[in-house]
Amino acid sequence: MRKLLLLASFGAVIGSSLRYAISLSFPATMILSFPWPTLLVNLLGSFLIGFFSVNTNLMDDEAKRAFYVTGVLGGFTTFSALAVETIDMVSHPLSAIGYLILTFVGGFLFAQFGVMIKAKSMR
Repeated sequence: MRKLLLLASFGAVIGSSLRYAISLSFPATMILSFPWPTLLVNLLGSFLIGFFSVNTNLMDDEAKRAFYVTGVLGGFTTFSALAVETIDMVSHPLSAIGYLILTFVGGFLFAQFGVMIKAKSMR
């Protein structure tokens, strides 16, 4: 149990560091107008989780799953930032609704795309 906790924790450090690095790569003026970095990491994370979810070598190994999926990808994606950024957009309700739709529908579609890509590569 401790091993899995440590693996997930170390993975989360990597994932959240990557998320922060991506947010730093966006100009501040762009971030103020729309939360592009959070949308990007959540869509990319959804794709990667979908891609890895059909990888039996990864998903059947509890340690690998704890590190990569729970840790790295869990630390990389962020629901809390999505929630706060949506609240911050309350004065622009159409943008907030668009952001939520892009995140949730896009996240589902990106995860499905990841599953399809991996499934095709396994044939």
